[in-house]
Amino acid sequence: MKILVFAPHSAIWVHAFPEALIAEALQQGGHEIVYVTCGGVLGRYCVPMAARKLGADAPLSDRRRVCTQCDRCAAMLREEFGLEGGTLRDLIGEEEERVTEHIVGSMTRDTVLTLEKDGVALGRFALYQLMLRRKRIDLEFTESEWDEYLVELRNVLYAWQAGVKILDRECPDRVMVYNGLYSVNRTVCKLAEQRGIQTYFMHAGGNLSNRLQTMLIGKGDTFRFMPHVVSQWPRFAEVPCSGKLLSLVTDHYLELLRGKSVFVYSKAKSAEYFNARAHFGVKPEQKLLVATMGSYDEEIAAEMVGARQHRSVPLFSTQVDWIRAVLEFVARRPDLFLVVRVHPREFPNRRDQTLSQHAQLLRAALQDLPPNVAVNWPSDGLSLYDLADQTDVFLNSWSSVGKEMSLLGLPVVVYSDELIFYPSDLNYLAVTRQGYFDAIEKALADGWSIERARKAYRWGVVEFVRACVFVGDSYPVVERPVRSVPAKVLDRVRRSVDPYGRQRDDCRKRLPQLSAAAQIRTLIESGADSILATAEPGGLEVVAIEEETRVLKSELGQLMMALYPSKELQAASRLYAHFSKLVWQN
Repeated sequence: MKILVFAPHSAIWVHAFPEALIAEALQQGGHEIVYVTCGGVLGRYCVPMAARKLGADAPLSDRRRVCTQCDRCAAMLREEFGLEGGTLRDLIGEEEERVTEHIVGSMTRDTVLTLEKDGVALGRFALYQLMLRRKRIDLEFTESEWDEYLVELRNVLYAWQAGVKILDRECPDRVMVYNGLYSVNRTVCKLAEQRGIQTYFMHAGGNLSNRLQTMLIGKGDTFRFMPHVVSQWPRFAEVPCSGKLLSLVTDHYLELLRGKSVFVYSKAKSAEYFNARAHFGVKPEQKLLVATMGSYDEEIAAEMVGARQHRSVPLFSTQVDWIRAVLEFVARRPDLFLVVRVHPREFPNRRDQTLSQHAQLLRAALQDLPPNVAVNWPSDGLSLYDLADQTDVFLNSWSSVGKEMSLLGLPVVVYSDELIFYPSDLNYLAVTRQGYFDAIEKALADGWSIERARKAYRWGVVEFVRACVFVGDSYPVVERPVRSVPAKVLDRVRRSVDPYGRQRDDCRKRLPQLSAAAQIRTLIESGADSILATAEPGGLEVVAIEEETRVLKSELGQLMMALYPSKELQAASRLYAHFSKLVWQN
């Protein structure tokens, strides 16, 4: 089998190295690998430049520095892994440049959504990174945004022309990319799919404690992959899990509590006890609801490029419509108090400094509120886990909060099973307006549940372990390790002396063969959607329900101690009281 690995972003080593490990595993299985890198064609502006927080208007010297790093990393991977194939630069000549500039020169804002070549929506695909960076929810671009779009469009046009040449010349059986949503990757994948060639994406796993040691591999992109994983949930929902598996899920949530990752938008939990009810003025007789909003940038960007498609219209067409409906409900219920938590990603955060368009709409919508409603803006600096302690029910749009709070045993109500990327049976789901408010009443009546936590833990095992390929035996890197100051200084000195020393070490220290090599080969050869599609529910460690319960109490106990490490915090916490009553019982 011939497999095209389209890898134009080599400067992002934490992507490129695991990608090469997977290519090597396939090559060792007798498959022919065609490994295509950039070669500088995307040098105006690209994903690795954005990853280094360079803007599209960054000095040419800074952008060229990234190109040099990309070329060096690509050359190293080719040499160390024995990967053969050309570059985009080999395929883009004067004619391709002429075609590109002609199309770019004829583009207007009215033709963005209609530009297609070979049945591929190139105009739309070029929107993806821009929509994310600028947090746009419409196409009313400023002049600088339009200039950025044209840069992205050039890249897509190069990928289209080079992709046609590669596919014509190589006629691969499979195409693989790291992240099927990146615009140039999506372009080549769609060209392949037009020819009946199956395409697979790779991506780091979702467990923040070992994210780079695991890889998602599946057809299409994450917006296709995660609904597929959820569709497999019924096969695993009733399978008890061992302590080893549950502890991996706990490790992820402990990392969430640390709040150090750029993928964690909530602040770390306060060291002192935070009384959410007192802070927001919730009366003793009132039940506290917290509505957690999602960010629109990923949703809108995915919709623009055709990755996010809904089978049906959600109960509430927008989050503003949803919040307004909840406000009307709460305004008639003095026995309730609502806190609307705006997603921190909508505002400048540690990952980017952009204010979203949607945030500006929210500021207008969240005015003149009833007396039993408050807003938790990101500028308040409150941790989600500070709010969790005193919350009776969470109301969720599509945030991962829905599974996180369920793991703590707290009830969550959602209004769509398509918007969320986890099973809706972890929460209370309603698809009619009256049913939605009835679900809130039921969630209030049911309260905290260890069985809800059990179900969320089992989902964590599916998401973080069963659906992933483990590459940690050859790439045991841990993000944000706890290191001493001398160790940090020494590491900085080593990088200044040998900028590519770490990369060479990674190559030299990898095992002769991944332990997951056979698993990877079976997936790609079979043409299955994911490794879950052919996995047996008992394929990992399975234990008796009694043993799972014992371990579950221990794992929840770890979370409890991380949340409330002192006697004073434990005495003040309502959530701790639930844990201590039900988790520690014999």
